[in-house]
Parts: sequence; structure tokens; C-alpha cells
Amino acid sequence: MNATVVSISGPSGSGKSSLVKAVVKLLPDACSLHFDDYKETTKFPEDLTRWLREGCNPNDFVTPKMVEDLKTLRNQGGVNWVILEEPFGRGRSVVSGLIDFVVCIDIPPEIAFARTIKRTASSVPDNVEVSVLIKSIIEFVDQYLSVSRDSYEIVNMNVKKDCNLIVDGTKQVEILANEIVTAVQNSLFR
Repeated sequence: MNATVVSISGPSGSGKSSLVKAVVKLLPDACSLHFDDYKETTKFPEDLTRWLREGCNPNDFVTPKMVEDLKTLRNQGGVNWVILEEPFGRGRSVVSGLIDFVVCIDIPPEIAFARTIKRTASSVPDNVEVSVLIKSIIEFVDQYLSVSRDSYEIVNMNVKKDCNLIVDGTKQVEILANEIVTAVQNSLFR
């Protein structure tokens, strides 16, 4: 029997990783795959401004190793559940047929933005000079204002069109995890 794959989708800073971990804890024999864990093997669009201008095609993010791992876990992995952090939901054709249920995290962009800055600043080693940190934050803000905010909005709007559940990303992670598990069980096992 194939594992059930639940995709948790949303923009950077929406809480995908935390929510994936919380859902895994609630389901028997569950494991997780995180999109960000495959950065080394992911092919990203070369020019994000052009990618935005051309409509934010999720298929321009190529993750062969993640797809291979997902197929293995889904088809013969010895687990019942795979909770997948996939920003694009069913938007990428290589994973669309492997996903059974999509959750879209809906969150105001300013909250996702603030969370991302906080996470990045919190992970900076103590020995980094303040000027380097400030420069990094300014670069991030410039990228966010010029490309990221609009692309997050477009991507999330597309995920919402084809998801099974939209959750309020301002709620506590534990509440959302319980909401997701209940919705998945009600939807898939009626």
C-alpha cells in the first residue's frame, strides 16, 4: 500500500517547516520531506525577476533528488504518511500526481516577511559583524520588495486554486496541525 502524501504549502515565513514537524508527530508512521533540504540539488530559475514577469511557473524549480526520495517513500518506504514541505502544492507537474492532499497556509505577507527576517537574524553566528548583518538584511528586503512579495502572492494564489484545505497561518502551530490531521482523515478515509 502506498503512503499518503500531504503537501504543506505557503510562502517563505508562513510556518511550513514547523507545521510539517507538528503534523508528523500526530500521525502514526509518518515522515517528512522538506523542500529546503534539497537546495544543493535544486535547479532554481536563473533570473527571478524574469520568472516573476513570465508568471512564476513552478516547474522552473527542478528538484530531482527530492522527487526521487518522495517516490521511494510513497511507493516502498515502509511509512504510512509522507508530510511534504512543497511551496507550490500540486503546481509542479513532477510531484502533482504523487500528492494526495494539499494544505495551503494563508498568511498576511507582512507576518511572513517579519518571520523570515527574524529566522534569518536568529541564525547568524555571534562572530558576524553588525555591518555584515545589516547589509544582508537590506539585500533581503530589496529582493523581497522587488520580486519575492509579488511571486509569493502569485504562487500562493495558484496553490489555493487546487488545494484541499486553506489554514490560517496566524494560528498556533499545534492548533493548525490538529486541524490538518482531522481534515485529512475526514477527506481521505470517509
